[in-house]
Amino acid sequence: MSARAGSSQPSATPIVPGRYAEYASSGALRPFVECFWTREAGAPLGDARVPRVHRVLPDGCIDLLVEFPSANASGPASAMAVGTMTRALVLDAEDAGSFIGVRFRPGKATAFLHLPACELTDLHVSLGDVWSDASAVHDALAAAPDVPARMRVLERLLIERLADGGTGDQRDVDEAVRRIQAAGGSLGITRLAPSLGVTRQHLARRFARLVGVPPKVFARVVRLRRVIERVRAAESERALNWTALALEAGYYDQAHLVDEFRELAGVTPSAWARSSGIGSDLVIPFFQDRGHSCG
Repeated sequence: MSARAGSSQPSATPIVPGRYAEYASSGALRPFVECFWTREAGAPLGDARVPRVHRVLPDGCIDLLVEFPSANASGPASAMAVGTMTRALVLDAEDAGSFIGVRFRPGKATAFLHLPACELTDLHVSLGDVWSDASAVHDALAAAPDVPARMRVLERLLIERLADGGTGDQRDVDEAVRRIQAAGGSLGITRLAPSLGVTRQHLARRFARLVGVPPKVFARVVRLRRVIERVRAAESERALNWTALALEAGYYDQAHLVDEFRELAGVTPSAWARSSGIGSDLVIPFFQDRGHSCG
């Protein structure tokens, strides 16, 4: 497992308070795991301009998330599977603990969870309800002395589960996901299924089981992430041309962008940009505040 920031080894990467970091998975897990990640407690919230809440936006992925009271805690406070999201999750940034997690690639979590992805959609489910040996997982994590060791424990557990069960043939969904992502979400879903040699109903059922949402919803989420990447690259919120950005991202017009963004994120694009500190030194990395580039 190699660190995404600071070093080629996780153990050499400092876990700075308030920092979110991602780590590439090993070769065996790379087709399934987008990244391992950590988020340390203690975000710098003393500045009155920093929002006290943080919106975790949909990204089309399923995560395993383990919370510790602190980075040096002897054991996890909770462990859960977080399903594919169709709406934003609003968190109290000031109360956030120390987290480690695994973010699966779209459609790949079921190889490890062994249940349909649609049963987790928009839900947080205790790991004990998903894995029968969750207590052993808890003990293994509690025995790990530090954050890098905990990530190695998670990696080992996933490799073991991958070896225990078959993944099945899902080339149709994998190709559909690839095409949707390559098009930035701007892909005619009605033409997608026939081009793969399946019906729309078949593809929708397969997406529900493996991804957790229909292809059309997944495409909307991918398009949302594309907008977020463009906004984060802007020097300031004022520098953004929302009309041009909407057309570039494949929306009909700015109103279409605003409607879809509000439905998925719970706020308008401009309100989200302002609350995220775009173009300032107040951007506080939290969960999923990045493009998908871990793999």
